Amino acid sequence: MLLARARRALSTEAIHVPDHLRRFQALNMPMPTGRCMIVGQPRYHYAIAVVPPPAEVAPLFAAIRACDHRPFRIVSYEDEAGKVFNCSFFNDASHMQAWLAWLDENALSSDSPYHESMVSAAAEVPSSADLLFGKGTRVFKDTRFGEYQVGMAINFSRQVPVSDAAHADMCDVMASADFEQRIARCMQEHNVAYFGRLAMLEDADADSGGAPPALLTALRYGSIDDAKRGTAVVRELARPELSRWFNNEVTSLLGTTTQVLEL
Repeated sequence: MLLARARRALSTEAIHVPDHLRRFQALNMPMPTGRCMIVGQPRYHYAIAVVPPPAEVAPLFAAIRACDHRPFRIVSYEDEAGKVFNCSFFNDASHMQAWLAWLDENALSSDSPYHESMVSAAAEVPSSADLLFGKGTRVFKDTRFGEYQVGMAINFSRQVPVSDAAHADMCDVMASADFEQRIARCMQEHNVAYFGRLAMLEDADADSGGAPPALLTALRYGSIDDAKRGTAVVRELARPELSRWFNNEVTSLLGTTTQVLEL
């Protein structure tokens, strides 16, 4: 099942494309500047962003479809423990914030009209404070290529630079074609099915204590095994840079794509 059909040729100057992918005219579909992404925690017993939705959540999804602030795309993933989490995409930051406010008011609060729908589907009903794994508000780098299909794996990670200087250095290095080529060649050398990465910055909130913006990344792989091996080789490859930028506190979220819902 395809997430998108829009096609754009991948610039081989931006990323190393393995020979076995060249013959398929690999695709590059960078996310437009300004778009935002939220990644939820793994909380659901089953995918709820489906057509038709399960009966228990059908009232909630009817309300979502009628909501002007709904995300334009929801991608569902299943982690290795069997819990489901979602990644949602928005046109801009105001769109995203309005959605989070709507969700809190209509589904997360205990007295909200669709709270029972959440209770029926969630292993643990989130609050607005612990709903998210990460929130990407600025597109930093997008080297994803190929058409996104159900069954592919993704590894989300979130890290906070140790200082403003580390953040500036990180941005310079990670924006370079050389850094992307090193990653892609390393994946190829280790026979990892890798399809690029999306890197976003997460604007600091009032509780950040003045910390630099967090880095939220999403690396696409052919399978969970590829994702595990790819994560290990990239961390080893980029150890000098990572140790310079971060304090080794990284949170990760690994899952297999189960459903893509266009809203």
